[in-house]
Amino acid sequence: MYSSLKYYYHILRQTLSLAMRGKGKEFRRTEAVVSHDYARNYLRETNESFMYKEVPVIKNGKRMLYPVIEHKRFLHQLYAGKIRSLGAKSLLELGSGRGFNVLSLALLCPNLTMIRGVELTKEGVDVARENLKNPPIKILEHLTELNETEMRKRLKEIDIEFVQGTARLLPFYDGSFDVVMSNSVIEQIPNDYGDVFKEAYRVSKGAGIFGEPFKEAQGRDIFRQMYLKNIDYFRYSYKVTEEAGWKIFEFAIPPIQKFHFNTGVLTCLKYSPLR
Repeated sequence: MYSSLKYYYHILRQTLSLAMRGKGKEFRRTEAVVSHDYARNYLRETNESFMYKEVPVIKNGKRMLYPVIEHKRFLHQLYAGKIRSLGAKSLLELGSGRGFNVLSLALLCPNLTMIRGVELTKEGVDVARENLKNPPIKILEHLTELNETEMRKRLKEIDIEFVQGTARLLPFYDGSFDVVMSNSVIEQIPNDYGDVFKEAYRVSKGAGIFGEPFKEAQGRDIFRQMYLKNIDYFRYSYKVTEEAGWKIFEFAIPPIQKFHFNTGVLTCLKYSPLR
């Protein structure tokens, strides 16, 4: 288990190292850095090695090792509930990776008729398209609790595509989707997040759901804030979405969190909600 003392020591040491190097030499996360790292992961890891590995998390305030697939199942149920409540028929995921979020939400949200996933890397798109062509049934059964017959029928009925592109300049027309969502993707775009929120606003008809390490999710934990700054992750207030035109509807901090930092789930609307 990853100890708190080791975590605090690592953060302080990294912060001190960056300070000694000088501001001009701080690490800066760019699309090139992200593309390189994720492309390598898609080539190195199988679906099974990725989904069944155990990672340190905080669950209901307690540290533990937790399978990725269990965390994914929780998040998919959370997102699915929001998407269904919004009455969405079309969905865009930013940073769709292996395609598990798209496939799982297609199964959990029967009102959806069209889903697109935009992914920065060719390698990620290739894996996602293969997972769509040959669905990893056992993994999807665990994520959705549906049987194979139900899943195969549903996936044939819905229009799903994965495309390569950047969330900073989305390859879609204005108002193409009822909902645009991200799940720990804008965290990787700490310097161009404004463009991402603007593009999400542009292509959305009505709503955005963003699960990211917003400042408010970290509370008063200075170490989590330092960690995000040290590795150059997104770390700003959820209110920055208002600069892109979004109207804030709801913000919540889920009970299962990554060990190193917290993620908040923000629901935004293009128009002020009726009260």
